[in-house]
Order: sequence, then structure tokens, then C-alpha cells
Amino acid sequence: MEFGEVERRFQELKTRLDAGAIDEGAFEAELRQLQVLDGQGRYWMIGAQTGSWYYYDGTQWVQAQPPEEEGLPSAEAPPVKPPLAPPDVKPREPGAERAKERTRSGLVIPVIIGLVALCCLFGAASVVVSEFVVPSRPLSSLVAGLVGGRPSTPRPATTLQPSRTAGLSAEDYIRAGDDLFGRGRYEDAIAQYQVALSMEPQNPEIYARLGQAYLQLGNCDRAIPEFQQALALDPDLESAQAGLMECGGTLPPEVSFSSHSRADLSFSLLYPSTWFVREEELQTIFAEREEDIDYLGGNIFFISSLPLDPEEEGMDAMGALVKARQLINLPMGSQLGGVEMVTLAGWEWAAVKGEIVGLQSPTTIYIAATVRDSHWYGIWAIGTTDTWEQTSWPIFRMMANSVQVGQVMAEVSPTAEGSPSVETPEMTPEASPKATATIGAPTATAPPGATATATTPAPTSTPQPTGLSGKIAYPRYVGGQTHYEVHIADVSGNDINVIYAASEPALDLPGNRIAYRSWDTSLRGMVISNVGGGGRERPRGGADPNEDSLPRWSPDGSSLVYATKRFGPHRVSHVLTHALAQHSDQDLGDADNPEWSSDGQRIVARTIGLLVMDRGGSNRRQLIGNPTASSPDWSPSGNKIAFMRQTGVNWDIWVVNSDGSGETRLTTDGSIDGLPAWSPSGTHIAFLSNRGGSWAIWVMGADGTNQRKLFDTGSATYATGEGFDGEWAGRDENWQRRDWYDEQISWSR
Repeated sequence: MEFGEVERRFQELKTRLDAGAIDEGAFEAELRQLQVLDGQGRYWMIGAQTGSWYYYDGTQWVQAQPPEEEGLPSAEAPPVKPPLAPPDVKPREPGAERAKERTRSGLVIPVIIGLVALCCLFGAASVVVSEFVVPSRPLSSLVAGLVGGRPSTPRPATTLQPSRTAGLSAEDYIRAGDDLFGRGRYEDAIAQYQVALSMEPQNPEIYARLGQAYLQLGNCDRAIPEFQQALALDPDLESAQAGLMECGGTLPPEVSFSSHSRADLSFSLLYPSTWFVREEELQTIFAEREEDIDYLGGNIFFISSLPLDPEEEGMDAMGALVKARQLINLPMGSQLGGVEMVTLAGWEWAAVKGEIVGLQSPTTIYIAATVRDSHWYGIWAIGTTDTWEQTSWPIFRMMANSVQVGQVMAEVSPTAEGSPSVETPEMTPEASPKATATIGAPTATAPPGATATATTPAPTSTPQPTGLSGKIAYPRYVGGQTHYEVHIADVSGNDINVIYAASEPALDLPGNRIAYRSWDTSLRGMVISNVGGGGRERPRGGADPNEDSLPRWSPDGSSLVYATKRFGPHRVSHVLTHALAQHSDQDLGDADNPEWSSDGQRIVARTIGLLVMDRGGSNRRQLIGNPTASSPDWSPSGNKIAFMRQTGVNWDIWVVNSDGSGETRLTTDGSIDGLPAWSPSGTHIAFLSNRGGSWAIWVMGADGTNQRKLFDTGSATYATGEGFDGEWAGRDENWQRRDWYDEQISWSR
């Protein structure tokens, strides 16, 4: 039987089921007969609940797209027969299933129906004796009460070493997925990456590959969580940054993980190292704060395990979800969405997401359950709805994907950073996976005409190029009074927008808004507008805005810090912060060239050298004593500050630790190098340079390596003899001359 014929028969059966002509038992029984044997000796069939294709790998059903090749295998050895249970049901051992089928084939459907009924009766009884979940009676105590749990002492955090299956490693599956990706078989590649993920749940490269595969399929809804997961583990992974930016997603928080193991329940998983852990009988609770467990606030993750009763043998993931749902009783008005089959930790779970009402803030709940090795496993994850997508879900998904069951893995000492060690594939310079044949890697078949060799190819890079990404805003001088303009471009120099009669640009972190100094006579001073154009406004207002300059956004985008000379005498610059919502200023005292720290709590600015102060202007301390040090830019990690300083007759880029130690020169070229700007990932620094005689935006690694030109600015010079009204309107005698060092550049996502 061919794949197309099976799909046609499946649709016919589904139509009859929907019309009530057959019941679900008959539907599944008919579906079991519709199996295809492919050219690699694997059995394929369509899942009863999901309608997706699965193949049997000898131990379990794996969701994937069927291959183009069809027909019987060429190998002499017979293929491993799959169990009679459909893919959507937890597969049994092949031999045991065939024996049961011979002895009790006529009782399969009645027994399943009876077991489901017993399960439902058990759940209904549990609901009757339970109370609604309200802040005074948390979900944790309710679940614990239903499964007979009692609180116990939390165990110390340890580091989990990801497990590997015998014979094939995660790298083998990654390489197989890369091969399929390179041949445009993205859904098949996804299946391989998911198997690899079950072996190395903390490998950010795998999540990035999954995201890129979904991106190639045009499915950003599936790609964004993968990219967010990759960046939660490795914030500097540029392939994930590029993919997330392309889909318009938001960056997740950076989290390190430790391990938790329960020998009595035969499971291990990873959890955020700073979270509270509470072990109870038959379940473990993880919470961002201990008090969150009692009041259902913040982020909470429950995992529970129960051995199956004899009458529950044969329960599938859907039955497991029914049981998980019945172990809690949500308040009246709470709603759950549709059930979906998901892959977590390399095996299939039934899951549902919904909203809990009656709590202090809107709260999202995610429930997933499955059956494995004669045990039922349930997961409940609860988080604030406002932060679910960006903060809660990447953490919860990481925890769920790391679950290992059946045996408790050996625990080792925590690493210095408190996070697990992860083996990641070695990268090669290629921009995309090699389409090479591999021996033993599942489904990585050689293309027609290719010759398979016994040599294992070197690990390859992620599916998409791992180049720089984001937006860079820079000034261009084109000659003529007030003829500065701001260009917002991608890292290749392609313009996204141009703002005329403007300079000193500053992008906000997401790259949606830009603040700059406007030379437009109708809107002079500090101005905010949208990156794509429109929405121009002068945030500060007032009668003397002309002297406001060098704005910088706070990390949360709620405030600006800037310099001004509007306080007399008009030679002294002050630094001020401006709260956008309140339209209020706070004067921080004499200084210039201000910039926020990555946490928004400190400000670095220029006086005679560089100083650091609290965001309110107090606790000033000298950072750099060299009087030419200027244009500081704080790194996203918060531990370094880049700045420029004069070296003889030249200007160069330097970095210093945020405590003032470790001052290091990064550029030594004889030309001008200045106006440093960190990349959003903190891995690179862009700067303005006139190397080779033309002004251009250059880039280098954060340690000064690999200095190269990105693109020309188009300016023949920045040193002008023209007058710019930088003091106050209508007083020509106070016009000032400008040069490149009066400017700044900015790099955002």
C-alpha cells in the first residue's frame, strides 16, 4: 500500500467517524490495517488523534513526514514490526503486543473502553472531594492531597549530565537533520532535531535549528518559541537572534539550570538554579519564590508521577491528560483551550493551555500528561499571562524537555556558573548544513547518485548563516547648513529609513523607536520617532529645546538620558534623565555624553574623563581619568564599557571593566576609530572609522579581533566649517562648529 492510498483511506474513515457511521474503536481498528513499509524497512501509519504520519523506529512511534521513496526494503533482514497500538497511543513491546493480540484480539476494544471509564470514574470521584483552587488553597496542596503527598525538605541543587541513547548520539541526529535541511526536507529535519533534543535538552544549537526549519516552512508561531529557547540558554547565539528578529519575537531572559532527581519516582529534570524546590510525596514543585506556591503568583512548575493501576494498563496520552485534568479543580469561569499532541523530552504528551480566573492577576496554566514505562506523568505549569510568552514559557518548556524517566541519571557537582555542561557541535565556516550522506544516522539517506562512505562528516553549522544582525543608526554629513541626516540601516548598510536634518541617533533596544537631535527649524531639539517613520514628537518640550543632545534610551524604554547646555552659562553641560510617561526631568549635575547601564540603575558620563553615578546622580566615582575619554557605551552584559580616547594625535576604541579595572586598547590603526556601539548580543562592537580615506561603519569582536568594514557612510568629511545653532535660537554668535566626535552611533535588535 502506498502513502497516497493510506491518506485517502484515512480521510474516508475520518468522514465516516464524523458522520457517526463508525465509532472510535472501529475507526482505530481500521486505521491499524493501513500501514506502509518504506524503502528503509520502516513501518508508517497515520495517528488516530493527530492525523499526522509516524514511523516506527524499533522502540516507539516517531512523528515525521513520509519519505519520497516508497516500496519494500532491499535489506534481507525483516523489518522490526510495530506494535498494534496506533502512534497516538503509548507503544508496547512488539513481542508482547503480538502475544496479546493472538490471545485477546477480540477483547482489545472493550477492555480499552472499560479502562477509560474506570479512569473517568476515578477522576470524577477526585473532583467531588476536592475544593476549588483559590489563593487560600493553592494548586500544589490540592494536587498533593489527591495523590497523598506531604511536604518534605528541599534537596540541594546539582548539575545534570544529559543522557545519550546507545549507539547513536545527539550529534548523529543533528547531522541527519542538517542533511535533510540541506535538501529542503524541513519537516523530516524537524523530526531528527527533536530526537537530538531529547538527548541534549540544554543544547541551544538544536533549538536554533528547529526554529530555522519552522522558519523555512513559513511557521513563525512554531519558530519563535524555538528561537526564544535557544536564546534563553545562549543569549549570544546569532542564528537564533536573526531568526527571532525576522519573526518579530521578543528576547527571553537568560537562565542557568541545575538538576533535580527523584529515585522514588524515577525521573530527573532541569530547573532554574535560583528557584525554590519542594519535594512532596509523588510530586515535586518548583517555584520562582517560595511564597508563590501558597498564593499562585509568579512562575510555578509541578511534576507528578504515579504507577498505573492494573486497570489503567493501556492508557494513552489522552487518557493521561484526562487524569491530570481531574487531579485539579479550577475555579468557576476558568477556561481551557483545545487539546494538542506535543513532543516533550522526545516522547509524545497530550497538552492543553488555558486561563485561571479569580487570582490577583491574569494567570495562564499549561497541563501536559503522558504514560511511559507503566507510569503516569503529569505536568502543571502556571505563570502570569502578561509575561507568559517571553518569560514563563521558555523556562517551562526547557524544564519539560529535560524530563528523563525510567532511570535516575548520575548526578555530578555543579559547574562554577551553576549551569550544566553541554556538548555542542563543532562549527565549520559553511553557512548551511552539508548535504552529505551519513552512516547510521536515521533517515539521513543519500540523494540519488551519491555514494555513502564510512567516514563521519564533521559537524556543521546551523541551517542559516550566523552573521551579524540588527539595525545600526548612524549620522551622515552631506554639506550645507543643517544638512546632517540619520540613516537607519541593516548590518549590510541597506537603508530602512532616513531622517533628514538630524544627527546623534539612539535606537531603543527592540529597534522600534529612535531618539535623535533634530536640526529641522520647525522641530528643533531632541525628538523621538518610529524607526519606520512617523510619530515624531519632542518629548521634553519647553521654550529652549535647541541645546538638548546625545539622547540614550533606558533599557526598559521608559526614560531618556541626555545632555544639555540650556543652563547658563552656556558652556557647561548638564546630564538629565527624562521620564516619558510623566514628562519630568531630573538634573544629575555637570557631565556630558551619558549612557545607561544594562540594568538601568547606573549612568556613565564624561567630565574630565569618565565617571559612573547612580541613576539619580548620587555616588559619583571616577572610572577613567584620561581627559580625552568620551563616547562611552555600556555592554549588554553590564560588565564592560567601551569608549574612545585620544592616543597621541589619533583616536582609538578602548574597553574597561565597569569597576574601572582592566582598561584595554582594542584598535591600533593609524586612522580615526571612534563612537563605539555594542551589538545587542554583546559579542561585537561597531565604530566609525576613516580607514582607507573613506568614512565607514566598522565592526570587531568584543575583544578587538576580526576588525572589518561593514559599509560606507557616504560622508566625505564630518569636519564642517558651517554654523549649527547648538546653543539657543536666534543668536548667531553662539553657533558652534561640529565634527565627527560630536556624534554617536547606535546598534539595536
